[in-house]
Amino acid sequence: MNLKLKDVFRGKVVNKAHTINTGVDEFPRYVLEYLIDNYCSEETFHEDMEKVVRRLKDNFVYGAEAEKIRHYIRENRTHSVIASLEARLVETEDKYWGTISAINENFVNIPENIVRQYPMLLSGGMWGTIELTYDENEIHNKKIRPFKITGFTPFQVSIINLDEFIQRRKEFSTDEWIDILINSCGLDPSGMTRRQKLLYLCRCIPLVETNVNMVELAPRETGKTYLYRNISYYAHVLSGGKATPAQLFINLNTGKIGEVGVRDAVVFDEIANTDFTDPKSFVSIMQGYMQDAKFSRGKKEILAFASLVFVGNLDVQGNLPHEKYYHLFEPLPDFLQVIAFLDRIHGYIPGWEIPKLTPLSYSKDYGFITDYFCEIMHELRRIDILGTVRSRFDIVDHTRGTHGISGRDQRAVMKTTSGLLKLLHPDGKITDEELEDILGLSCELRQRVRDQLHLIAPGEYDRISLGGLMKPSGKRVIPDLPDSKRVQRVVLPEAPSVGEVIGLAVEGDHGCILHFEMQATKGSGRIVPLGSMQRVMRESIEAAAQYIRAKFGDLGVSAEWRQSFDIAILATFMGVPKEGSSAGITIVTGIVSALKKIPVRNDLAMTGEITIMGKVLPVGGIQQKVRAAYDAGVKEVILPADNLKEVRGLPSYILDSIKLTPVTSIEEVLQTALVTNMEK
Repeated sequence: MNLKLKDVFRGKVVNKAHTINTGVDEFPRYVLEYLIDNYCSEETFHEDMEKVVRRLKDNFVYGAEAEKIRHYIRENRTHSVIASLEARLVETEDKYWGTISAINENFVNIPENIVRQYPMLLSGGMWGTIELTYDENEIHNKKIRPFKITGFTPFQVSIINLDEFIQRRKEFSTDEWIDILINSCGLDPSGMTRRQKLLYLCRCIPLVETNVNMVELAPRETGKTYLYRNISYYAHVLSGGKATPAQLFINLNTGKIGEVGVRDAVVFDEIANTDFTDPKSFVSIMQGYMQDAKFSRGKKEILAFASLVFVGNLDVQGNLPHEKYYHLFEPLPDFLQVIAFLDRIHGYIPGWEIPKLTPLSYSKDYGFITDYFCEIMHELRRIDILGTVRSRFDIVDHTRGTHGISGRDQRAVMKTTSGLLKLLHPDGKITDEELEDILGLSCELRQRVRDQLHLIAPGEYDRISLGGLMKPSGKRVIPDLPDSKRVQRVVLPEAPSVGEVIGLAVEGDHGCILHFEMQATKGSGRIVPLGSMQRVMRESIEAAAQYIRAKFGDLGVSAEWRQSFDIAILATFMGVPKEGSSAGITIVTGIVSALKKIPVRNDLAMTGEITIMGKVLPVGGIQQKVRAAYDAGVKEVILPADNLKEVRGLPSYILDSIKLTPVTSIEEVLQTALVTNMEK
């Protein structure tokens, strides 16, 4: 395979094993591979590599040495550095200036011919060898600007022939080609399943397709940004820190276009830790851009083509996202959990299925030289592959629901399908079976988004089964999402049990079941809350305890309990913080059950705030709570009478399946909930 690849793509591949543990890992991979390809031969690799490393260490400027290098250039009048160079046009001076951050210099004289030869210097900069001189007679606007560039050698391929790349792809089978691409990304494909390889290549979609919006939430150390940091200098990774509209879109003071206007992809790493200034305004701008690929500057609209990628960490349980997440967008910051924003996400990559990176994860075979691969992906953005196969399938909702798929669903699947076609079949020649694989994966990425939208806003987003319908065979393509079977629910008790009671609460924008266990043991009248209960719920416990202390006679509880018993109250799902005042009647019911040794019905759930006089007060989020009870299989819900009117707004299929019992006092609650008072 290596020999075949070297023969077909002669001069454009490199042994990736040589790029591991070189001792100069601080450099982007494309810098290192450029030097290896140009200065190292197979026969004398180790000797040549020593020279490359020596050159890097001699010419690379470390941050702490910036002033030392500036001094060296001044004293010797000339010096070569290996660094990133950016250029900008200052129109008020009709002059180009270079920026070399490595030597803390923003005003470096740069010849116009270098800017013309390498226009990417104006779009985020390029790594290379920079020849510098020092001339204190260079004066501009009455300021001495002594640093001057006399030569620049970039670390990238100067000529890219996309037609040649597409033609030579035909020499390889699809499986061979997938392995070549994985090797080119720097990873070893031999330890990955075919699905894992395809999921990893989905990370490349934003680099080959314009205006794709992707989310990937995954465990730590799965290399979520490894690809973007090391494979493409057209991608910008924003890792934590502040994100401003000026930085990403446009600076209204200077008119400078932000990252989305000059990059192929902007990646928000550690999205939960990114500090967005004025989040609401930022999300509003983001939504408009994600929909129309435009953003406004005053009355002027600017078109941009950068894809947006949002990555972050997610806890797992087994091989699936942790059960504590009601929906899979929960790890995002709260201000991003907006329906209008999430609906514009084209695909959700299940990063929990991608293996973690280990020392054995990296490629040991030949792959494309990184800067060549980077430029190829950049050029692939300009071509249309989808048009050659579009007539061979339709995007459909296999449930045949009332609303069906939306325009955003259609656009999302088309975008990701186009990206995968460009990566795997850039010539557009593809069998029906291969097209079904790509279409199924594209539908899966969007289906995952739609599933979460249904969980967040079930009234607005029906359940759909997004898939393909092949022409003319009529064969159905239906993706299988293992995580779609992951449901957060508390299993109801199998039978009525003493001290075991089901409550209802709201977590974020959805309802959830709270499972309480109360136990009375010999003690001194203490109430012992267990589980991660927050302040308001602890106050509910105190109100419940005070009511029982005052009304123990009416409740049939022995007066000795205050001196002779301790009550332990456990809220299960201990990793999830419990908050809210609506557990008042639930806690009273559980304590009375524990003290009187009377079981609580196992098919019933309740919600309501209690006063120390035993009155039941209305609570918020009642519709979400009743939905949660319905999803859990609860047969009856006890709720405050003042909330009954609000519940009537729920769909008929819920109201027909669950009994609603309105109450105004705790006596009514106990009469319904305790087993001894049930109708025989």
